[in-house]
Amino acid sequence: MKNFLLLILFIFSTISYAQDELVIYDSYLHELITTTEEKFIINFDSKSISQRKAIVEKITSNINYDPSFIKAAMILHMLNYKLGDEDYNKGIDTYIFELNQSNQTATVKSFKESLENQIDVDLSDFFNDWFIGKGFPSYEISWFQNKENNTISITAKQNQSNSSVSFFEMPIPIKVSSEDGESQFIRLELGENKQSFTGSIPFNIKTIEIDPEYQLISKNNIVKAGMDQEVLNTTISLYPNPARNSLNIQNSSEAKVEKISIYNMLGKLVLQETNPIVAINLKSLTFGIHLVKIETTQGTLHKTILKEQ
Repeated sequence: MKNFLLLILFIFSTISYAQDELVIYDSYLHELITTTEEKFIINFDSKSISQRKAIVEKITSNINYDPSFIKAAMILHMLNYKLGDEDYNKGIDTYIFELNQSNQTATVKSFKESLENQIDVDLSDFFNDWFIGKGFPSYEISWFQNKENNTISITAKQNQSNSSVSFFEMPIPIKVSSEDGESQFIRLELGENKQSFTGSIPFNIKTIEIDPEYQLISKNNIVKAGMDQEVLNTTISLYPNPARNSLNIQNSSEAKVEKISIYNMLGKLVLQETNPIVAINLKSLTFGIHLVKIETTQGTLHKTILKEQ
C-alpha cells in the first residue's frame, strides 16, 4: 500500500511539474507574439541562420534551457517551418486579434486551438512534443542514388534524447549537393521512425546534409551511405509463402533485419518481432493476406504473405 501511495504521489508530482512548465511557456509565448522586436528580452532574429545555430546549440547542450525563453522562440520558428509562412503569419495575426478582442493573455492551449480552427490541422503532436515533452531528436539518414536514372532512396531514423517523447513528428530539411556545386533542398515529411522516401534528383549526389540551416532543434545527426532498395528487396525474402505455422527470413544482404511487423488487411498490427533470428510463429494469425513490414539497418521493405488455415 505504501508503494502504491508513493506511485500516486509521483504521478501527481510529475503532472504538476509539467503543468508548471506549461505556465512558464504561456508567459514566454505571450511575450514573443505580442511584444515588439525592440522590447524583446533577447535579440533573436529567426531569419538568421547563425542565430538559429547558436540557439539550437545552447538548447541541446544544457538541460537548463528546457523550458526557456529561447526554446519557446525556436519552437515558434519550427512551427513556422512546419506550417509555411502564409498559414503561420495568418494564424499569428488572427490569434493576436482574438486576444485583443477578449482582453486575454496568450496561452499555449488557446494558441493551439486558434491555429487548428484556422487552418484545419491537428497540432496535438507538435505541441505535446515540444511544449510539454522534453529533449530533442537526433536523425540518422541513409541514402543511395541510382546513377543511371538519378533516383534516390532515403531512409530516416530518429532517436530521442529524453523518454518523455516517443517520436518527434516533424518535417526534416535535407540538402543534397553535387561535386560541381549544384544543390537542392528536400523536405522529408517524417511521420514514423525508419521511414523510407524515394524521388529523383537532376544530378549525381556527392554529399547530403541534415538541416544545415538549423530549422529544427536537433543534435548528433548522422548521414551514411545506404543500399539500393531494389537490391535490398531482392536479397531479403520471406518463405514459405503461403505459410501456415511459421515464417522464415532469408537475408543475403549486408543489412541487418531489426524488426518484423505484420498487419492484417484492415491495417491492424497483429504480430511483431524485434531482431528476429528464428522462424516467426504465425499460429495466432487468421487466414488471409497480410502485409509484412521489414525494418533493416539499410531501409524498410514491404511484402505480402498469405496465411493458410
